[in-house]
Amino acid sequence: MQKQSKLYSIFNGAIILTLAGLFTKILSATYRIPYHHIAGDIGFYIYQQVYPLYGIALQLGTYGFPVIISKLVAEYAVTNRRKEIRGILQVSFAFLFVVGCTIFAFEYIFAETIAEWMGDRKLTVLIQIISFSFLLIPFIAVIRGYYQGLHNMFPTALSQIAEQVVRVGTILYLSIFLIQHGYDLYTAGAGAIFGSITGGITSLIILFLFVFRTKTNSKGIFQRIKKADIKRIFKILVIQGLLICISGMGLLFIQLIDSFTLYSSLTAHGMAEEGAQILKGIYDRGLPLIQLGTVVGTAFSLSLVPVISSAIAKKNLSFVVEKVQLSLRLSLVVGIGAAFGLIALMKPINMLLYGDSHGTDVLQILSLLVIFTTVAATAGAVLQGMGAVFAPVIAVIAGMTVKLILNLWLIPDFQTVGAAIASSAGFAIVAAINLFCLYKKLAVPLVPKKASGGIFITGIAMVVLLQSYLFCLHHFVWSNGLDTSKQVVETGAGVLIGGLFYLFIIMKQHIFTEEELRLLPMGSVLAKYVLKNK
Repeated sequence: MQKQSKLYSIFNGAIILTLAGLFTKILSATYRIPYHHIAGDIGFYIYQQVYPLYGIALQLGTYGFPVIISKLVAEYAVTNRRKEIRGILQVSFAFLFVVGCTIFAFEYIFAETIAEWMGDRKLTVLIQIISFSFLLIPFIAVIRGYYQGLHNMFPTALSQIAEQVVRVGTILYLSIFLIQHGYDLYTAGAGAIFGSITGGITSLIILFLFVFRTKTNSKGIFQRIKKADIKRIFKILVIQGLLICISGMGLLFIQLIDSFTLYSSLTAHGMAEEGAQILKGIYDRGLPLIQLGTVVGTAFSLSLVPVISSAIAKKNLSFVVEKVQLSLRLSLVVGIGAAFGLIALMKPINMLLYGDSHGTDVLQILSLLVIFTTVAATAGAVLQGMGAVFAPVIAVIAGMTVKLILNLWLIPDFQTVGAAIASSAGFAIVAAINLFCLYKKLAVPLVPKKASGGIFITGIAMVVLLQSYLFCLHHFVWSNGLDTSKQVVETGAGVLIGGLFYLFIIMKQHIFTEEELRLLPMGSVLAKYVLKNK
């Protein structure tokens, strides 16, 4: 009975953490749209140039090291060695303190040099502000890891939500305030970046409140960990912690490569600074759309990863293969549906969200990233669950190398179109390597050719339908031009028409069985449809 209660607690904790992660990712994607309206394309360029540096700090403090620390804490807690947990936390804190202070010092001292590498010395102050967020990592990561290791996900979830809410609130408030009071866009960008500090401090305050609340309960139960274990813990933090961080930073690395190569390449090949800034700002419009599409795609397919991990632990190979194939089919269905839908509706979406249709062709190419990021994330998560932690890292390194080479080659001739092609090609490599490694592990076909072909053809059919819908709407219905209300109707109806058509054809092809659908969130509703049409 006690064992069942513990499993129930772990399951509920995982749900809480997943929901908090989804909320923060959606919030992190959507706030950029109002910020773009406040600061314009140039202001958006300024913010996005330095954002990847903050994203790295966020990844280290939220998804990377807390996971490893939680595993170490859980290992000692399960084997009734709770008295040694303090030692784990001390070693972890010492390691992360050195890492955080080193990155802070490097970024702060060499901020001007980094800004020059990006091609814009005016970014110096923004980089210096971001550097302070690395000083918060040791505290945030260790406390989150501790509570997660004890299967108490509430402190992590609450701190994540509060961090993002305060950060976004700071970004929007300070950017509006500074622009209204006549400050330039770089100062407004610095105000927006300051949100990373206010958000991090808020997260830390909430975590400390949990620590102080439980301090009396834990007093006296900890002792120093044995010296023999310090080296092992340090090794785990360095190797596994960095591997998890790198494997989850693919999209961040793409942004970082663009920050260092896109604007500087445009200006180096004769484009005026203002024109290059506007072009980079328009290019960056694609990020919120890619993030939202990826969040939706991975939310469904990654929901199966705990089931797969459990089957791996039980060495039930046939069950593992079955669920891996299902998760990849699902990621392909959602990824292609979201990407092709964005491609078909990108012009009205661009106009509705950003006020014009500039860069629609570039954003359509970037939409392909949704397919590759969704498949890569699903395959990478399964590989990690199977113990193949190096494969996703190799995939990310290879993909980002391709991205960098293609950026340097294509941008001089094709500008942002070249950068978009490089991004899609780079992540296609990440997805391909992850899939290849997974195939080698399981030695079975991952997605049947008939299913993958049917999904792709259905996506193409949806694009044709939506393009026909837009043609008819603009030639026969919106003959007097478009206003905001018409744009909302046009885009909303397009999403509904395309989504229902795509889902209907996918269900008609029986790509998923009734039993498979019941494993997914809201899948029981779709399973009834499959049952009716047998």
